[in-house]
Amino acid sequence: MSERVLVGAGVGNGVAIANAFIYKADRYVPWDSDAAGSSRGLLAIRAALAEVANEIDLARENTDSESADILDALKLVLEDRSLMESIKMRLADGANSQRAVSGAFKAAAGALAQLGEYFAERSTDIMELGERVLDKLVGKEDSSWPTDAFVLVTDNLGPLEMVKLQKSSIVGLVTSLGSPTSHTSILARGMNLPTVVSANGTEFIKVGDVLIVDSSSGQVLVGPDESEFEQYSKALSTNSPETHGSVSELELPVKLYANLGSSSEGAAAIAFGAEGVGLFRTELLFLGEKVVPSLETQVLEYSRLLDQFPNQVVIVRVLDLDTDKPLPFLKLSQTGKYANRGFQALLANPEALITQLTALSLAQQKYPDAQLWVMAPMVSTADQAKEFVSMAKKLGLQTVGVMIEVPEVCEPQVLAEIVGVVDFLSIGTNDLTQYTLNQDRLHSPLAVSAVREPKVIELIQRVTKVCVQAGKPIGICGEAASDIESAKLFIEYGVTSLSASPALIPGLVKELSSL
Repeated sequence: MSERVLVGAGVGNGVAIANAFIYKADRYVPWDSDAAGSSRGLLAIRAALAEVANEIDLARENTDSESADILDALKLVLEDRSLMESIKMRLADGANSQRAVSGAFKAAAGALAQLGEYFAERSTDIMELGERVLDKLVGKEDSSWPTDAFVLVTDNLGPLEMVKLQKSSIVGLVTSLGSPTSHTSILARGMNLPTVVSANGTEFIKVGDVLIVDSSSGQVLVGPDESEFEQYSKALSTNSPETHGSVSELELPVKLYANLGSSSEGAAAIAFGAEGVGLFRTELLFLGEKVVPSLETQVLEYSRLLDQFPNQVVIVRVLDLDTDKPLPFLKLSQTGKYANRGFQALLANPEALITQLTALSLAQQKYPDAQLWVMAPMVSTADQAKEFVSMAKKLGLQTVGVMIEVPEVCEPQVLAEIVGVVDFLSIGTNDLTQYTLNQDRLHSPLAVSAVREPKVIELIQRVTKVCVQAGKPIGICGEAASDIESAKLFIEYGVTSLSASPALIPGLVKELSSL
């Protein structure tokens, strides 16, 4: 398995493989060298504004209509008379040209930010536009990019910086901030650039690290192993999502579902032919927040997801707290082997769990055609499974299950109790493999093929057999689901579904259609 997997929101449906290039934008700090209020300073400002406007004109000639609209909007800001009046006012008050430009753009961005939500996000574009004008004003040269293919890793990137990248050898983009609806994301789609925004953990990426950017599932694989590299290399060379329809008409031995990290990735799942969603990771809603996302925010995200999959199964995993994904607003559950992990962590924060389950129930009421299934992560006892099922059903959720990720719940008696109360099970092979083989999953990553180690495969076979006997659906949603040799074993045991990155589904279809 990869050294580390980062989760964010995918933009588009492509895959990129290349070395990381870390980029930190140098924000210009105004200084006091030029004469305050001089006509020479005003002329230089006008020239800088005109130069940036000309850059925008040249850039829009090679973009799609949506990207061109974004650039046109930026140019209108440059041409706004109120902006120039703001600059003149600051010059008259004694500011030098750099401070006058900086203050005027900050004021314009601040006014937009006060309008909230959509406009607040657009205010960052205004700030970046001001930085570009300042660069021209002081004669700062453009950034230089690697000549070989690279994945750009940065905190955030504005529309103009995206434009500058069009002639570089960039093949993928990873940002720690931003959203799938930002102007940067829209431009990335227009460039067909595989992108993951709001990725958690980018600080762990080093210059030169091999990255796989999977925008179809919102994941960034850092230091992929040989198997992952091979799988995604095949996807990169053969996948054209526009040519893939739903695989539901094919006579495959299992359902093929998609692993997703945000509702924005639903289009990629559909494009690659997924028959539904086998794992929707809800963490992205919570990561980076200072308080639990509101009920309204969660209902909106889950509704956007369900709306895309009428008459199809959508399996949502409630928040999976992890030791490397700290959330300041949640209490820690520091007891036992699985401290601060999975469902145990949620039990220490019942209000957050109830809010999430309530939001899912309300979204289901809005989109009853979608088959919403909800599951708890990493239960470690039968009592935990019973408690989750009881809570979820009291709140109106109809199909409730749990994830099998630790060896303790695979013990025959415990497993029998769990299967007796749930509607379905899903096996998370990543954690199950690590815990069964007693490996530190953060510092000693295992190969995907480790799932076929006797100790692990025996547990998977046992769980599957009990589910088959009980007539309960049983799926695989870990990385091993897309490993063809492992997938064949799972199918032989009787699993009913495999869930993988959308980009890897066509490869699975090709391999499994011959079974």
